Amino acid sequence: MQKEKKKKKKLRFKAILAIILLVYLLISIVYYLINKPVKEIIINGNNYLKDNYIIDYLNIENQNIFKINKKKIKNKLLELELINEVEVKKNYLGKLIINIKEDNVLFYNLLNKTLVLSSGKEIKENNFSDAYLGVPILTNMVPNDIYKELINKLIRVNKNVLESVSEIAYDPSKVGEKIVDDKRFKLLMNDGNTVYINTVNIEKFNDYLEIYEGIVSKNGNIKGCLYLDSSSENNHFNNCSGSGDNG
Repeated sequence: MQKEKKKKKKLRFKAILAIILLVYLLISIVYYLINKPVKEIIINGNNYLKDNYIIDYLNIENQNIFKINKKKIKNKLLELELINEVEVKKNYLGKLIINIKEDNVLFYNLLNKTLVLSSGKEIKENNFSDAYLGVPILTNMVPNDIYKELINKLIRVNKNVLESVSEIAYDPSKVGEKIVDDKRFKLLMNDGNTVYINTVNIEKFNDYLEIYEGIVSKNGNIKGCLYLDSSSENNHFNNCSGSGDNG
């Protein structure tokens, strides 16, 4: 009987010890998870805003993954004028994933030093940084009504085509001193060509790469002026020897 009692005591002791170890292990795991810092931050969808800028702006590096509030991160990022959509995910291994969608930058207005976005918003940007390489620069004054129309129409231009523009200048078409098209613009292209376009026909500009490829296939790799400011399907191209007023 004494031996059986001793065995039962040993079994109870082992069971209690096992329970204590299990509880300790569970507490250790919970403590580890609760105090686990952010180990990896993945940011997707950003083009103009750099990863380091977003991380510094949020001030979340090395913070506890449990304490990070996804809604607060989303709301804070939406305060940035370039961002219009945010999705935040996290897991308890320390990974934080931020998916964002930025507005496209249509152009940089050199006169008032603002970035004009596809949402119609304008952001003051005194330092035109490397982050905006590939963004066209509007170099001169445009009448207010035509300026607004330009923004509304550029939204319809494909991003890759718009990024092929270096400079935009307001350039009304004239016959003598008479303005015959007050909605015309002159676009200097990164490939060395010049394109004349007006807001009425601006969607034709989406075909620029295809149109110029056809010109090159017929005439070789020449540079010149392409006139897309007419509703005619015959797009005039020359070596820019003329003023282009009658293009």
